[in-house]
Order: sequence, then C-alpha cells, then structure tokens
Amino acid sequence: MPVMDGFQFLNVFSKRAESGTVPVIVVTDNKDKNVEIKALKAGAWDIILKPFVPEIVKIRLGNAILRIQYSSFKELKRRSEYDSLTGIYSKKKFFEETHTLLMDNPDGKFTFIRFDIDRFHLINSYFGMETGDEILKYIGSNLSVYAARYEKSTYGRIEGDIFGIVIPTQSRDEIIDAVQQCSRILKGFSINFDMVPAFGVYEITDNNTPVDTVFDRANLAVKSCKGSYFSNYAFYDEEMGQRIEQEQEIVNDMNAAIEEKQFHVWYQTKYDIRTNRPAGAEALVRWIHPEKGMISPGKFIPIFEHNGFISKLDSYVWERVCQDLRRWMDEGKTPHPISVNVSRVDLSNPKLVSQILGLTEKYNIPHNLLNLELTESAYTDNPEKTIQIMKEFQDAGFIILMDDFGSGYSSLSVLKDIDVNVLKIDMRFFSKSAVEGRGKSIIASVIRMAKWLKIPVIAEGVETKEQVKFLKSLGCEYVQGFYFAKPMPVEDYEKYLDSEEVYSESKDEGGSFDISNIWDNDFIVSNIMQPVAIIEYEQGDIEIIRVNNAYYDLFGYSENIVSLAKKAYPEFNWKKGGYINGQPRKYS
Repeated sequence: MPVMDGFQFLNVFSKRAESGTVPVIVVTDNKDKNVEIKALKAGAWDIILKPFVPEIVKIRLGNAILRIQYSSFKELKRRSEYDSLTGIYSKKKFFEETHTLLMDNPDGKFTFIRFDIDRFHLINSYFGMETGDEILKYIGSNLSVYAARYEKSTYGRIEGDIFGIVIPTQSRDEIIDAVQQCSRILKGFSINFDMVPAFGVYEITDNNTPVDTVFDRANLAVKSCKGSYFSNYAFYDEEMGQRIEQEQEIVNDMNAAIEEKQFHVWYQTKYDIRTNRPAGAEALVRWIHPEKGMISPGKFIPIFEHNGFISKLDSYVWERVCQDLRRWMDEGKTPHPISVNVSRVDLSNPKLVSQILGLTEKYNIPHNLLNLELTESAYTDNPEKTIQIMKEFQDAGFIILMDDFGSGYSSLSVLKDIDVNVLKIDMRFFSKSAVEGRGKSIIASVIRMAKWLKIPVIAEGVETKEQVKFLKSLGCEYVQGFYFAKPMPVEDYEKYLDSEEVYSESKDEGGSFDISNIWDNDFIVSNIMQPVAIIEYEQGDIEIIRVNNAYYDLFGYSENIVSLAKKAYPEFNWKKGGYINGQPRKYS
C-alpha cells in the first residue's frame, strides 16, 4: 500500500456515502488488541487474523454477508414504503396503513380524499421536470403538516401527481372545508401557472370495504368534476357505481357483439326539401343484445369512443353499408348516397383513406355513393391532419359532410379553413335558446352564410310541419328527421323507398321554389339592371338583406331616407344590417 496504510484508507472511505453498505474486512498478522480496536473504530466490519483458519474465515464472511443482506432489505423496505421524491408513504404503504386505521376503528367515520392537479403535464412541459418535482415535494410536505392536525389519519402519494388522504369526519361541511384548505395550500406555491386541483371524495360507509375499492370510488368521483369551472370537487354516489358497472358490462360484451353481428345498420332517409323526394340516407348503428334487447347508442357510443373500440365498430358499419349498396346495384336499383360516420378515433388511423378505398374497391362501389360524416370537434382536434385526410378523400371523389355544425366554439374558423361539401345543422340544438326567436335567427344566419359560400345544408332533427315551412322559406336544401322518416332496419328502408308513400306530395306545403341564385354575389349585381332589394320579413319584422347598385343609384342612402321609411311604414320594426353588393351596410 504505497499511498496510504489501511488505517488511512478506512478514515477516507468511512466518509463516503456507500461506506455503510459496502462490507470492509481487515486482514492482518498483527495480533495487538489495540490494532483491532483502532480498525473497528475506523469503520471496519470485522478483522481476520493471519494465518487463516478456514472455519473462522467462513464464519466471519458469512456474518458480513448476513449484515449486508439485512441492510439491503431495510433499504428496499424503506423504498417500498416511502415515496423516494416526497418522502411520504407510497401507495402500497398508504393503503396498508389505511386498512389498519379502518380495522382499528370499526365505528369511526372516515373520508378518503383523492386529488391531483389538472393539466399537471403542462407544468412539466412549460417549466421543466425539476419544477414539477418541486411542486410534488411541496404537496408532500404540506400534506404531512395538514394530516398532523388529526389524531387519526393516513396519507400518501399514489402515483404521478395523484395524492390521497384519509381523515376522520362527521359532516360534509367538514369535508368541504378540508378540500378548500388543501386548495389554499396548493395556491401557496409560487408559480406563474393557474394550478387547479381536482378532488374526488368518498365517504366510507363500511370500514371493512377494501382500500382498493375505496380508492376506485374516489377516482370515479374526481372524473365527474375534471375540467369543471363551477366546482373542483365531487362526492361519490351510488349512481356512479351503477354507471361504471353498466359500462363494464358493455365493455365485456362488445367483442362478442361484433363477432355475432349483434350490431345492426339502420337507415334514416334524407329529403330534398325542394322536390320532396329522398336524396340519400344516413347509416346509424343499433345494438340488439340477445338478452338485454335494444341498447341505446347513447349508452355504448361514448364508451367506445373512450376506449377506442369505436374504430372497430365504424369499420364494421362501413363494410355493411358497402354490402347493401352492392346488393342494391346488383338488383338493378339506383341507390341513393349513404353517409357513414367517421369518428375522431378513426382520424388517428394512418391507413384510414386506404381502408375505405379498399372497401369501395372490394365491393365495386362508386365513391359518390359513400358519403363521409365528420363531427365539427373532429376537425378542431387536429386541423392540419384532418385537412390532409379530407383532401385525399375529396380527390378520390368522396363527399364530406360536417356533422353537428355550430355545436362547437370554432365553427366559423373551421369553415374558413376546411373545404367541406355539405353542412349538417341540428334543429334540436338551436331550439334550446332561453331567448325566444334566437334559435331561428341563428339557423337563418347559418343557412344564409352557407348560401353565400355555395355549401348545401342538411337540417337534421326536423320534427314538425312548422320547422319544414321555416326551412323552406330560408332555401334550405335538405332535411332529415322524424317528420319525414325515423331510422329503420334495412328491410324497412327498402320497402319504404319502394312504397308510394315516400313520393306523396302530402308533406309539400305550397310547392317548391329554387331561390339558390339570389345568394350569388353576381346575380343581383350584374344580371339585373333594375333596382333590386332582397328583404326578409317575419312576424312584423323586416330586414333588407342586400341591394344592387341600381337600387343605390335610384334611392341614395342616408339616414333621412331611413327616417322617412320609418314614418311611412311605422308598423315595421326596422333593423340595422344587410349588405350592398356584398359589403355590410350601415342602415336598413
């Protein structure tokens, strides 16, 4: 040992972090007891004297091995019980301690509160992982302080940014106060980010309930308040449990339903309101369970969209529609176009275009007979990718319909950027206005805008004669709804199209009138030399929609003229608005 002797080595090594976990055995021929004492004080685990006695060497090495195993076990146990980042209980230990707490207090009333930070991943993205870790450590330390207020409580980090705490409670007011205090603690971390915690609360009614089940119920509760601006906490109730059981039953049955063809394609006819004739249909899916009967699409579609099974179901529907179209053509019929739904999940499939092209080639279906419906939300999720997919479909001759137009917050922006072939608006969506007449005004504006953009409109959810007359007056091209036909099985759809009823004029009120040309910017400007004004009149309200240059030249345009008109026709409710040659006008 030319650099240092054994004692010097022990003095240096004992200061290193790993010295407590690496066994060091001194081998020496010095039998001085003071040497042995000095070595042990310097950090040696044991001493073996020369010459070696094999049995003694074996025993002393065995003791060192047992000691390191015990030390490692304690470290592994500590790591399994305590979260390495925050220093509080890990999920496993937290659940074990909670179980013990509940068993030791069978008559005690406790509440499990599960919480996390909404959009926590954005914190890691914007500020870095170190800041995210600091927030988690901040939560852990403050959770320890808060739990110390209670004589009996448990708490821990479950995973990621998910934490849990179990506290004794007697009333919901106590629980809400605890939630609010936890929220205030979180606000104490200084960061330029609005951290919004979400709390799921389960009031434990039976202390024998497995802790995993308790957590699952708190987890269900938190899902119901995620993203809510009104409340950041929710209490578990039995309806949530029943709902999750029903959802699980649906998930358990879905694969068998595909294999056994329990899903049936139904068709709802679309009508050309100008001719009162069928102009196609929408393919809808119905689940007829052999034991449960008809299962509402409202129950299984959201679940399938969430777990991704909707993609498999859509593929099933597309092929069934292609089979029907092929059969109708083989029977010598001229089928109307059928529209099928393309979900947001489908758009993430890189082979979507080739898959649908493959189906039309397999069954030799003209592309214009298979229309594709995408909801407005599908466009906003990934607009660039959606535009690319739509262009590929349109270049191949497919018709693209935007479903549920107006149901989102970016409809006009979407319409500006994406070249859709047809708009679908839902009459039932617009009927929910708290202000009388506002729904009609919105529908009229959407249809008017679509006319200027030369995009046909289908109004779905049409259920009354009054709605039909209103849509006709606006020049809406197509309608779909219970007033004309409900969704029906393929056999009934075929019979319906073959019947005389579908061609009856009984639903045609006052004949048809094609007013498409008046929405053309050039029509009243260039094609008509006389003064022309297009007005809209309804229940005493009159509004000039647009005028041509001849009208402007003849009458001029000033506030005095408007005042004279008001005096001449006081019964009208004159409004501002309208256009001159496509430009917004100041008065009407």
